[in-house]
Amino acid sequence: MAGNSILLTALSVLSACQQSYFALQVGKARSKYKVTPPAVSGSPEFERIFRAQQNCVEFYPIFMITLWMAGWYFNQVFDT
Repeated sequence: MAGNSILLTALSVLSACQQSYFALQVGKARSKYKVTPPAVSGSPEFERIFRAQQNCVEFYPIFMITLWMAGWYFNQVFDT
């Protein structure tokens, strides 16, 4: 099974990189709009960026579970 999960692993790594990129964008927005942690409210532009990243974080576990379950039980080429 380990040899058959290369595409799933690659997509998992790419999605983790995407999550890191979104977190970096929130960090840049914090300094740009002068919002210090742990505050999550400030200018409307910052709140939009923060909410977009937070929505991705909230649904990331669901995405990963669905990706791997579909890849294990169905064809991983169609899954990815």
